Amino acid sequence: MATFSVQFAEANGRRIKQVIEAVDERAALSTLEARGVTPISITAAAAGKKEKKQTVRRVKGGKSMRRAMLDFTHQMAAVAESGIPIIAGLKAVGEQTGQPELRAGIQRIAGRVEGGRTLADAIDMERSLFPEIYAKTIAAGEAAGKLPEVLNSLASYMEQEYETRGQIRSALTYPAMVVGTLVLATGVLLVFVIPQFAELFQKFESDLPLPTKILLGISGALINHYILLLLGAVALYFGVRKLLSLPAVRSWLDYRILKLPVFGNLLIGIYMVRFIELLDLLIEAALPITNALRVTADSMTNEALRKDVRGMLKSVEGGRSLTDAFSRTEWLTPLVKRMLAIGEQSGRTDQIFAYLKKYYSDQTQRSVKLLSTLIEPIMVISLAAVVLFFALSIFMPMWKLLKLVGTG
Repeated sequence: MATFSVQFAEANGRRIKQVIEAVDERAALSTLEARGVTPISITAAAAGKKEKKQTVRRVKGGKSMRRAMLDFTHQMAAVAESGIPIIAGLKAVGEQTGQPELRAGIQRIAGRVEGGRTLADAIDMERSLFPEIYAKTIAAGEAAGKLPEVLNSLASYMEQEYETRGQIRSALTYPAMVVGTLVLATGVLLVFVIPQFAELFQKFESDLPLPTKILLGISGALINHYILLLLGAVALYFGVRKLLSLPAVRSWLDYRILKLPVFGNLLIGIYMVRFIELLDLLIEAALPITNALRVTADSMTNEALRKDVRGMLKSVEGGRSLTDAFSRTEWLTPLVKRMLAIGEQSGRTDQIFAYLKKYYSDQTQRSVKLLSTLIEPIMVISLAAVVLFFALSIFMPMWKLLKLVGTG
């Protein structure tokens, strides 16, 4: 038996701290729920007062892996609802998973469950595949006896996130193709076309216009010093990556990005959806509010918002109410703060969460469409500027040469 320091709220709102004995954290949570109280935090007493620093778990995979993870979650929800044994369900789902890495992970999970571990513990050991929220949510669902409901909620959350990523990717695909084509065409002009004009211009002793000098200089640098430029580009790439990995720089950049017009509002809307859905999912899974806030904070990839949610966590750990903790945040929108305060006071938090999720999902879709609308004129202006620069650089000296020939 292990000893746990727990904090919970009674029906009258009074907060109490106690030390209880249980087999593990989930058993301690079940003990509190059986007593009819609301768990706030559960920590191992042996860990001492100093809390171990939490790190954000990074998982592998791109679009195909996220799709495979979503399919796996839907299938496991169906397994849990149908009453099929978890081990048999894991083996069946693993056999039809298209991702080799995920298939191997599912097989290892099935082996651990077969060896006596819980599903949450088995998943938690696959840290390169499953984010922390996954294991924590399933652990809370197992402890509360609501595994099918939790898996369905987890699948809905992942579905929403997958669709949002797809919308943003679709909005940026066309501009990326245009920019890539423009860069390629510019490179061809600078390397193969402009040198032909340079030979023509050198036959005349007249001064060239400034745009032409700039264009010829760039073309000459690409042709004569391409190795140095390539090495410089590689060094710049790794230098920027190293710079962005510094916590102070990353925090400053994340803060500034949220201040950008349109794009900043789009990011805030996306993070509001993630924050609300995650918090609703974890609370519905009966995870203690402090654990739910910590997992939610760690899921935020923007440092400014992560700091905001961690501030909420400290406020709640300090004995403040959720309403008070929400009111002290910087980036949570006033609507979220007020609606969640109303929900906590009226006892209708689940309805408020549902309303906010729909509101910010719709707002995110509107922001993506607005972003697409704004990108089009920006691309047109950029293309026009590049074409105008090339035209002036080539035709201005041509006009001058024609005048010289005419007067000669």
